[in-house]
Amino acid sequence: MSAVPARRSGPLRRHTSGPRSRARLVCLPHAGAAPGMFVPWTDGLGPDIDLVSVRYQTPDDVPRSVADLADRVVAELERLPRRPTTLFGHSMGGIVAYEVARRCSSRVGLVRLVVSGTVTPAAHLPGDTHRLDDDAFVTAVIGLGGTAPELFADPAARAVWLPPIRQDFQLIDTYRHRSGPLLSCPVTALAGQHDHEAPPDLMRPWRDTTSGDFDLRVFPGGHFYLLDGRQAVVAELRRRLEQPGAAPSALALP
Repeated sequence: MSAVPARRSGPLRRHTSGPRSRARLVCLPHAGAAPGMFVPWTDGLGPDIDLVSVRYQTPDDVPRSVADLADRVVAELERLPRRPTTLFGHSMGGIVAYEVARRCSSRVGLVRLVVSGTVTPAAHLPGDTHRLDDDAFVTAVIGLGGTAPELFADPAARAVWLPPIRQDFQLIDTYRHRSGPLLSCPVTALAGQHDHEAPPDLMRPWRDTTSGDFDLRVFPGGHFYLLDGRQAVVAELRRRLEQPGAAPSALALP
């Protein structure tokens, strides 16, 4: 199944969906990600996987916190047809995906959390990137990678993109982890071998966030290994979605 125009409803963008779908992959991006970041994943996932991405804000809907955002995402997921659901979050998205996983009810059908390029919520440190002046903020965002410098080259485009990207950073900069019950779903951590933001050793403690299974997969590259290595990452996710534990008859619900 080829990609279809994203269906916009609250924070969710449904990129593929069909009567043959047997599972759902919900993708949560890094701060400042392009809206269509996950669209190229559709072909590699195949026609039996629903691909849904999360946008962190809309012109009419700006969440107050990561917790508020997670509540909104879960509310929208519960309105979709029930499918075995895997959450994938990269960088900021890993923290948001974790908070979504904590809130998922049986109506979502969560079977796995996949976190990428992010330390555990308990190890996350607050920041002040969102408080920088415009020039310093742009320099910081470009320095992290993953956001096209072209967005800031034209003054008109900069005026459009700067506020929502700053809002993304405010959400993650002000995030505070609150302890609670362990997840019961399996957790998979994906890491870039040379990621200085979240190296593999700092991702191993994700095993302590769940009472279920845990595994770590390391890919060549740095923090944005999933851009150059997209095909390998999508193939890995596809393999996870095909595992017996992801079958509708064996939902591992929290």
